[in-house]
Amino acid sequence: MKNLKENKPLRFALTALLLVFLCCYLPQELLFLKLCLEQDREIPPHAEVLISACKKPGVWGVPGGEFLFVREGRAGKMYLLDLRTGAIKKVPNYPELLERGVFLSPELVWLKGSAAAGPGAPRYRPNYILDLTTGKRYELLNLGLLPRLEDRKFDPKNFSYIESADMIFIHHYYGALIALPSDFRESPGNAVILYEYPFSPDLSLPNGMLLEQVTNDLGLDYEVVDFSVSSAEVPSPTKKYIVRSDGVYLVGTNQLIRGVGGMNNYFRSWYYDESAVIVQGGGDYLFTFPGVSSVYYIPSPVLKLNLPNP
Repeated sequence: MKNLKENKPLRFALTALLLVFLCCYLPQELLFLKLCLEQDREIPPHAEVLISACKKPGVWGVPGGEFLFVREGRAGKMYLLDLRTGAIKKVPNYPELLERGVFLSPELVWLKGSAAAGPGAPRYRPNYILDLTTGKRYELLNLGLLPRLEDRKFDPKNFSYIESADMIFIHHYYGALIALPSDFRESPGNAVILYEYPFSPDLSLPNGMLLEQVTNDLGLDYEVVDFSVSSAEVPSPTKKYIVRSDGVYLVGTNQLIRGVGGMNNYFRSWYYDESAVIVQGGGDYLFTFPGVSSVYYIPSPVLKLNLPNP
């Protein structure tokens, strides 16, 4: 402390840094806190704030609605939020989770790879299953890359991989089917992925529908793991409801339960007991200059949007 008192240049530099902080950083922080708290307050009457906008959250759905994958941009944290208890389950900080991860369950994540290009091709990237409990990755066998019949068509014998699977997942937007046997960790060569378009060039059906047809024809159960809404209707955990681009509907009667325009940019996940959906808006900018740019982004909170009883 004595040296600091005697070192006037150092004291001057520290004082200058403090003044810069107080004049520049602190006012921005106070402004951000004011605006993000306003975002938390300006919500629909039938909604609750699940994660404050002040945390700069990004969220991804996890099948089943029990958990929500959360990244807090402000703190740089990633975790699974238990929607039943509110408990936080830490997730290893893998950049791949954000770059190419799709949750199949709270423990298993599909790390997207190349669809058609084979090993050795430029920029080829394998598909993997990441086990979050152990951190281990298991490569998926791409059925679209297996040898074809003489007329270059997909060999139906390859469906045996799917028929012997215990877990089947379909992602409409990416046009992919993942089939996992219960022992895929011990026998990873039997864990497979089938992309729709290497398998069939039929462009007359929406993404993923051909894969659904094949799976139904085989008499197998599957789970939809696509929460994008724009590429498919997203069923609730018990398939009582579905989310479409304009709201939530009751299956069977086609009754509109909660109308929400632009659901494909708003919906994030189902709530585990189907009493609500998890939604998040795209946020806003404090200043917008026509024809130039927008500055000072203010995120939206993550909301639990409650559904009325049908």
